[in-house]
Amino acid sequence: MNDSTIDSNSGGGDPGAGRDAWTRGVVVGVDGSAEGYHAFDWALAVADRHHVRLTVSHAEPLPVGPTVPLPTYDRAPLHDRGDEILRTALARAGDRPPGSKDIEVSVSIGTPAAVLTALSEDVDLVVVGRRGSGGSAHALGSVSAATAARARGAVAVIPASTRGTRPKHVVVGVSFEHDLTAALSLAFSEARQCGAPVKLVHAVQPPTPIASQSGSAGTDELYRELQSLLDRWAVRYPSVTATAEARRGEPAEVLLAQVTAADVLVVGGRRHSRFVGRLLGSVPDVLLADATGAVVVAHAPRLDPGPYSEPA
Repeated sequence: MNDSTIDSNSGGGDPGAGRDAWTRGVVVGVDGSAEGYHAFDWALAVADRHHVRLTVSHAEPLPVGPTVPLPTYDRAPLHDRGDEILRTALARAGDRPPGSKDIEVSVSIGTPAAVLTALSEDVDLVVVGRRGSGGSAHALGSVSAATAARARGAVAVIPASTRGTRPKHVVVGVSFEHDLTAALSLAFSEARQCGAPVKLVHAVQPPTPIASQSGSAGTDELYRELQSLLDRWAVRYPSVTATAEARRGEPAEVLLAQVTAADVLVVGGRRHSRFVGRLLGSVPDVLLADATGAVVVAHAPRLDPGPYSEPA
């Protein structure tokens, strides 16, 4: 199969069918690291262009050890450190567009990933730096990886290499096995606010020899599904230029090849409990660890919280 591109550019005005649905706000976690402040800059720009409130969250975990009983631990220094980090973040805001919402702040005592996961239930987007003050981009259980896996909504992970706060392109990883509504809604809404094009990318793994010989490796149905998906969202967001591509290769490698540090990559996701977690090396984890630009994992809404109701 050759790589294929499908175009859809309806042009004209936006009649309102794809009206911006962001109403609940954006939360960004900061920890005093340079990457955390970089995530703040990105989150503030997103909140301002979507006309929603930004909440800046800092969480201080209690020290772990047998020397001090937790009920008698003096938490005042932790709050003081949190206040200092938040003041530093707010000082970066500078001039903002007219009509921007006030910035709220939140200092919590607890595990950062658990605090951000809890906040994710009531906002449109949670933003976090890829590596914090003491983590590794590839460390399973890091704040960014844990938040992206367990959050109840969309999570943007921002590496230090991200260029700018207004993406030049919005790339969406398409898997027909999952509900893409949340990912596509976020991607097209962000593209419209930025004046950026959207590219839907589906990775097609090479067929087995048996499939090739039997003729069951055909791509006509795939192209029809891509075209149908593109058409449905082009109708909802007619002012957004959108294309769809099918490319041969492993999903993570295909998607990483389509984005730069100035773009944003959006993928769907399924929430994972603190007991199970994602498999190391899954597509979202590889993207979160290796992308040079922002990666958004947009979880499909879950009506029944089930085993996910208690974040770690």
